[in-house]
Amino acid sequence: MKIETPHLIAGGVAAVVVLGGLGYWLMSSSGGSSAVEQIAQDIQSGECKAVETVTVSADDWTFGDAKAPITLVEYASQTCSHCADFSRDVWPKVKANYVDKGHVRFVFREFQRNRIDLAASVLGRCLGREAFMPFTEMLFENQMTWMAREDQDIIAGLREMSRRAGMSNEEFEACMKKEEEAKRLSDLRDKAMKDYCLDSTPTLIMNGKKLPLEASSYEGLDKMLREELTKLGKTPPAAAGATTEAPAPTEGAAPAPAADGTAPAQPSSDGATQVAAPPATPPPDTPASSAPATTGTPPAQ
Repeated sequence: MKIETPHLIAGGVAAVVVLGGLGYWLMSSSGGSSAVEQIAQDIQSGECKAVETVTVSADDWTFGDAKAPITLVEYASQTCSHCADFSRDVWPKVKANYVDKGHVRFVFREFQRNRIDLAASVLGRCLGREAFMPFTEMLFENQMTWMAREDQDIIAGLREMSRRAGMSNEEFEACMKKEEEAKRLSDLRDKAMKDYCLDSTPTLIMNGKKLPLEASSYEGLDKMLREELTKLGKTPPAAAGATTEAPAPTEGAAPAPAADGTAPAQPSSDGATQVAAPPATPPPDTPASSAPATTGTPPAQ
């Protein structure tokens, strides 16, 4: 049996899976629904009208300050190679430059393109909320290991990834029979598809507006985030690699003294460099000044 990829989402998985005695929702022959097909038709015809608001719920995984001026939502699927690239190459830079500095609140959401994505989402929730993101990142990092098996048994690959995350075989089997959870996640997927006219992964939503494909690279996303912060009257972070150098001295201005207080080297009239003599020091037998030493003001308590 081949994994069926919803026709509205590009980049499907073409592999054989061994389903065994798992849940009906995973064994069903259809990966979509009439509602999904209708939304797909609306997207293709241009009749789908996306909303321009974002409501963060308890079902989301969020990073950063809830009061950040930008809310950035990523819709990703666990079998999407471009999503794995984003997780590896883009997300760490966004976190360091924008999330950790209070500019962006990042929200991660899954978008199941097929039943394997759905299985991965259900498994992540069975592992527990704290383990969900580490498990999802492990799936991205090892995507070609569990998806590109010689026996083409992707379910066995997911079983192995779940075992690495601490799930027993019995817990895996029980989790794969949670049809109600699978249905709930499918409904969330359908709503997201309709709300934002989603037709590919990864898709990024910035302050309610769907971003173009260029946002999947850090260079493209960085540019869009800077523009949005500027529009909101906020100061974007310093560009990567930017340095603050002291301005060059004005022509004719006196050079600054050296760090040790000595006078700087001066050019002579013939172009040679003249080094100023060091300041005179008292001979060894000269007593120190009798003036009392000045003590610093103690810090405020």
